[in-house]
Amino acid sequence: MAKTSLYFDANADTVVRPEALAALIQAERETPYNPASLHRPGRRAQGVLEDARTQVARLLGCEDRDVVFTSGATEACNLALFGMVRGQAAAAAAPLRLLSSPSEHPAVLGPLRMLQAEGHHLQLLPVDRHGGVPQAALSEALEAGADLVALQWANNETGVVQPLEVVAEHAASATNFFCDAVQGLGKLPLPAALQSADCYALSGHKFGAPKGIGVLIERGSGLLEPLLGGGGQQRGRRPGTEAPALAAAFACALDLALAEQQSYATTARACGEAFWLALTGGLHSACPGAPRPLANHPQGPERALPNTLCISFPGLDGRLLMPACDATRIAVSTGSACSSGAPTPSSVLLAAGLSEDLARATLRISMDHLCTPAYALEGGARLAGAVARLYELAIG
Repeated sequence: MAKTSLYFDANADTVVRPEALAALIQAERETPYNPASLHRPGRRAQGVLEDARTQVARLLGCEDRDVVFTSGATEACNLALFGMVRGQAAAAAAPLRLLSSPSEHPAVLGPLRMLQAEGHHLQLLPVDRHGGVPQAALSEALEAGADLVALQWANNETGVVQPLEVVAEHAASATNFFCDAVQGLGKLPLPAALQSADCYALSGHKFGAPKGIGVLIERGSGLLEPLLGGGGQQRGRRPGTEAPALAAAFACALDLALAEQQSYATTARACGEAFWLALTGGLHSACPGAPRPLANHPQGPERALPNTLCISFPGLDGRLLMPACDATRIAVSTGSACSSGAPTPSSVLLAAGLSEDLARATLRISMDHLCTPAYALEGGARLAGAVARLYELAIG
């Protein structure tokens, strides 16, 4: 009998919550109209859209006008970075000083590199072995001056939580602050420092909404130049016809994710411990000569996502890891899903000091809200068996 597939790639995607799917279907059935239309059906669709916007604003502690619905976090990050930098640069008539880290998601580093090519000055801070920006280095760089800081809440590969509070201390000055908040939402309590961000991005499919809907929170500062040309929807910041049904699903999933955050975090930590114990114990039993796996994720709840393990397997050919996992029906990742097809190893892990070979031989395990310790034990045991067979071949 074929094994049931086990899913440990929640940082890439989550299943749509039934409640969010029901909200989407209801809105699409009852108000399948253009919310910009002035007739009665259009106004009904506009009501669904604005109700969702109000709910998102209430849950995140901002104003309705601050909520910009997008197609996802990639669009939100691009809108924030290009919109903030180009708008500010036009007013200053000079290149800007941009501050970030090599641990950022490609949706952030990509726009920053493009802005650098336009003539802006980009400084990437050093990171520690988990990909975290040291507080002292961040403080020193901020004291030296920056026009915009782009720093993620939590890293999708290693799970490290970045010191947003250090940026928040400087956010009242001339420094503008953008945060990729995608991975922290629903896994960690909303940090007070996030309220200091001029803009931050969220992605619905990371916490149980459908793919194709994200949010940019822009705190009414008037910093943004629109990324696209077109209509005047969403206060001119994001032209294009909005999707009321997707917005309703996003708001529903956000409500559930925030309500369940504490219980999810507690269970996810237990799942992570179970997975690690099953992996290390099973590997040692099956192949005593194999090196012990290396943990690249931080220890302790203060600076780590509760659901994420980042594990390297010294001496293994990294090209064999994913096929071996797939053969044993366990879904894991070698890093960011947006970059998983790239032939080069993870830039985050390289910046954190791993060699190219070790970075290639690294897996990310991330648990969703449906995971249980028993499920994680089975996953760790399967991975141990797959890795043990690779080591046996390598050792001979």
